[in-house]
Amino acid sequence: KTCAYTATASDYTILVSSSGGAVTITLPAASGVSGRVYVIKKTDATANAVTIDPNGAETVDGQAAMSITTQYGSLTIVCDGSTWWVI
Repeated sequence: KTCAYTATASDYTILVSSSGGAVTITLPAASGVSGRVYVIKKTDATANAVTIDPNGAETVDGQAAMSITTQYGSLTIVCDGSTWWVI
């Protein structure tokens, strides 16, 4: 992905290039997707961030959003039905 994107049920690995500017990956609502896993990886070497943004007031590891700023950095996250967790 190279621009803002909302993760879907058919996604597992989401490769993101932020070479054209910062990119936000929005997660679906946690309700109803318990067990869903996403692997989100930044592929470019720029300083532009890839931000993982949970739905609404939901969190990832208690944070409102998380960012990947280094090339080849990645986050693997799982949903427990009410929030998202980095694993």
